[in-house]
Amino acid sequence: MDFVVAMATSSRPMLLQRTLQSLAGCRKPPGFRETIVVENGPKTGAAQIVQSAAESLHARYLHAVDSNKSAALNILLQELGDCFIFFTDDDVRFDPETLCAYADSAAVHGPGHFFGGPTSVDYEIEPAPWVRDLLPVSARGFQWTGDPGRIDQAVCLGFNWGAFSADLRAAGGFDPKRGPGAPTRSTGQETDMQRRLLARGFTGIYVPAACVWHYIPIYFTSPKWIVERAFRHGVERGLLSNSPPGLFGFPPAWALAKYFKGIIRFAVYSLSPSTEKQVKARFRLAYDRGFLHGLKQQK
Repeated sequence: MDFVVAMATSSRPMLLQRTLQSLAGCRKPPGFRETIVVENGPKTGAAQIVQSAAESLHARYLHAVDSNKSAALNILLQELGDCFIFFTDDDVRFDPETLCAYADSAAVHGPGHFFGGPTSVDYEIEPAPWVRDLLPVSARGFQWTGDPGRIDQAVCLGFNWGAFSADLRAAGGFDPKRGPGAPTRSTGQETDMQRRLLARGFTGIYVPAACVWHYIPIYFTSPKWIVERAFRHGVERGLLSNSPPGLFGFPPAWALAKYFKGIIRFAVYSLSPSTEKQVKARFRLAYDRGFLHGLKQQK
């Protein structure tokens, strides 16, 4: 079984270099073939970093003109024959056994499955507990707590999961309307793919030995980023919603009522001396606004 590491990168050359150095320290499975890095958007030096990566990575560089992660991953899928792909990002570090743990599990279970492992976090500066509670799972860490032999939900994070290339192509590839750079501003291109795989009767497999640490810069714990991320998550949930439209094509009454209630709550808490209350009110309002935006994008 050929084993390929795949990652998309955009405008973060120093983090990419750190990630490739960590990847070079991983034990390689017998079928390891190559590492492919797809730079999406403007070229910012990723090609040179890939060229100078450790020889053991067999690193290869691709470029996608559009700043859209899903589109970049689809270009990668077109480049690959049949193989197992471990997906990761340009801002992580790895447990040295990560690649072999995935390869072993994929060899046991085979196609018709996808795979995911636990994640932890490398904070630039540790956030306050209430801030951490508002962060997405990718910035808090992930552990599967269900059946250890079966993942029956789309919960594997985009920087620590894997699947067989033929299965991904059969599922239609990644949706360019989701993920970083998507025109809808939605999150979740990897969970969208996992939902489609589950709908095809696939089973997710948890790989506990494959731990990956996600680097979280201080900006990603700021109120501005948290609120923007809440909006994007709301867009994703709105796109997934099966709620019927309201009268004359407007959003359903319950969604509008929830949004206007959030406006009132925001107006009240904006006068509070508590930064925590202010940010939480902005967070909830941004999510509700994103949900309405996602509903509109379904048309």
